[in-house]
Amino acid sequence: MSKKVIPPVGTLAATEGTRKSEFSKRSKVYSEESFPHALQPEKVSAGWTVQKENISTVRMRRPKGADEILENRFWNVLYRFGYAELNVGRHFKIATSKKGDLGKQIDVFAKDAETVVVAECKTKTELGKKSLQLALGEFAALQRSFANSIRQHYGKEFNPKIIWFFVTDKIRWRDEDLKRARDFNINVIQSRELLYFEEISKKLGAAARYQFHAEYLSKQKVPALANRAIPAVKTKLGGHVAYFFSARPIDILRISFVNHRDLRDPSGAPSYQRLVNPGRLKQIGKFLDGKGYFPNTILLNFHRKPTFHRSSADALASVQFGELVLPDRYKSCWVIDGQHRLYGTTFSKELKQDTPLFFIAFEGMKSAEEANTFVTINEKQTKVPRKLLTELDGELKWDSDDPKEKLGAIASRAVDLLNNKGGSPFENRVVTPGVTGGARQPLTLPNFQQAILQSRLLGSVSSRTKELLPGPCWEKNSEHSLIRVVELLSWYFEKVEKLNENRWDNGKSGYLCSNFGVYGHVRLLGELVRFSAREDNFDPIEAELDELFNSIQGYVKPVWDFIETANDDAFADRFKVPFGSGGQAQYFFRLVDLVRSQTPGFAPEGYEEFIQTVSDESVRQANDDVLWIQKIVPEYVMSELANKYGDQFFELGVPKEIQKACQSKRIDDSVEEQLPVEHYLDWLQIRKIVEQRDIRDLFKDTLSIQMDDEKKGRHMYVAWFDRVNEIRRVSAHPAGRQYRDEDIAFLRTVVETLSTQLPEAFAESSR
Repeated sequence: MSKKVIPPVGTLAATEGTRKSEFSKRSKVYSEESFPHALQPEKVSAGWTVQKENISTVRMRRPKGADEILENRFWNVLYRFGYAELNVGRHFKIATSKKGDLGKQIDVFAKDAETVVVAECKTKTELGKKSLQLALGEFAALQRSFANSIRQHYGKEFNPKIIWFFVTDKIRWRDEDLKRARDFNINVIQSRELLYFEEISKKLGAAARYQFHAEYLSKQKVPALANRAIPAVKTKLGGHVAYFFSARPIDILRISFVNHRDLRDPSGAPSYQRLVNPGRLKQIGKFLDGKGYFPNTILLNFHRKPTFHRSSADALASVQFGELVLPDRYKSCWVIDGQHRLYGTTFSKELKQDTPLFFIAFEGMKSAEEANTFVTINEKQTKVPRKLLTELDGELKWDSDDPKEKLGAIASRAVDLLNNKGGSPFENRVVTPGVTGGARQPLTLPNFQQAILQSRLLGSVSSRTKELLPGPCWEKNSEHSLIRVVELLSWYFEKVEKLNENRWDNGKSGYLCSNFGVYGHVRLLGELVRFSAREDNFDPIEAELDELFNSIQGYVKPVWDFIETANDDAFADRFKVPFGSGGQAQYFFRLVDLVRSQTPGFAPEGYEEFIQTVSDESVRQANDDVLWIQKIVPEYVMSELANKYGDQFFELGVPKEIQKACQSKRIDDSVEEQLPVEHYLDWLQIRKIVEQRDIRDLFKDTLSIQMDDEKKGRHMYVAWFDRVNEIRRVSAHPAGRQYRDEDIAFLRTVVETLSTQLPEAFAESSR
């Protein structure tokens, strides 16, 4: 019996209809199928649910697993990139033998005119580290066989650049695995890069493929641009060699790269561009189709020196005329300004990418100068968010002689490293401009940067001499200090994350991995290092990192214990602070309170002022609470009596002795100043009214508040009236009196309980 021959490459979606159909299936988070009725019990036990019952079958669906969802996400990215052929289904195979008798399943496969993508997708149900050594080795061992089968399938005329990928989600890569992937020429796409490519695929469509190729085919040749020469003018601008020329957008797109801040290498060149606006691209496409044109130039920088053949020159104008041979390598031409105009040509239905645009291209401009040029062009325009320009200040001033700017640059770079460091608790936690931040990206760079600066871990600037005053993490120069502060922050927050991983993963709603939380803990870390250095008499600048680690552990233990053991309600009560700049200080000083529970001598600068401010605010709040309680309760009681007794509510609902006392008070007022008699009721008389046996059922669900020391089982609890009466004397006679903490807490409880128990409309209108 002959062996079943497997084709070199499995079934492909190679037409527009099949690609759309496959995309539709992969865009759903559920798998949907029809089964015979007899299989329904079996499918239900396997997690399927019924959607629709037909005569002979039942339509059912089941949530897709995390691994399938990850595969679909990357497949959909390549579909939106405009790849002409993509794999169909999850059982796609590529032959591993020339005889075609063996095949290996591949998660994602795609092919266009120049490239082939082969990808394995790996994920975990929860974020964590995972060894990929074995999987990488197996994948690398099959690369040659895969390449041979691909060429066999498409023929000798097609010589594609094959891009190998490991696409992962919720996996923290080990450093040794990342190195192994590089050695095997396997590109790694983690959750951050996948999110970036999802964003640009949705915004740019097929044009985003150029950015994709630039990133993963960098420095490789572009066959379509071999010896592509165009007329040009060569000159100098600002000390840089520059070329003026007109070229087809398609030629520039093939070699271009836009240095988006969302795909940057924070330890390398500063990145400055924000993501494109898809609406603007469509408008540009319509503008071009309407015979519009751009009289201004797009600004480029050749990272690879082009060839220029001079034909003539004008010495007076300091220009040369000739032919410019475009670089024929991917990612050799960086777009400094004008990405919307360049990419917008791909949205033109009529002109497409053949109608020339005008360009100015510098030769070999440094990346920092690129970014400075971008800022200079855009800082007075509204189209670039000011937030982005502010963030760039730190990165562009890495080598600044101004110590304040230098510290800001190190802090900014530290945040980037933590956000991109595999295994870091901050991995992909910091949202960047242009990408919509989700629940897993609760942090912003400016807030994190500010926390590092205000912690003085790197140092501070003398107000008198304007010189740098080194901090515990300063070490010789910017580069060494960057590494030291990143390692210290990594150690501290790895500990915080492990204490309560669920709370950390909950982001803003967990009140821990949030802008306020991270800000508070970074400042606390800086204060504790300085405090321990004073207490234990050592120089934190000269100390090794492990000495700094050990020096604070005893002091910070109450904080760590609270993170680990406090329930969600207790944690929220302590760390749910008001939005705004005041919230940062409140979060930090509430951390300080925890440290002080064990170390009373720990009192960072500003703590006493904060306590006094909080005390003043608490007094004001307590006064407001007393006034509200004294206003809302009598009004509500009189309203209920009026509902029950009508116009004679005072005579029928109020005890006789209280009526007489009120009438006596009223008679003492002059006739013109007399109020309705019920306005002369005092607080304790209200209590006596509501606890009357014949009418207390009117108030038992609204005005009954049980105090901690009262036994259960009473028909109605009204002792709280007496406690309020005692506390209200502080606001009535403040001289020599002071609220206690328990008084303030009690008033808050009464207000919150009444607000809940009283009729909603009544409470809201009276508050």
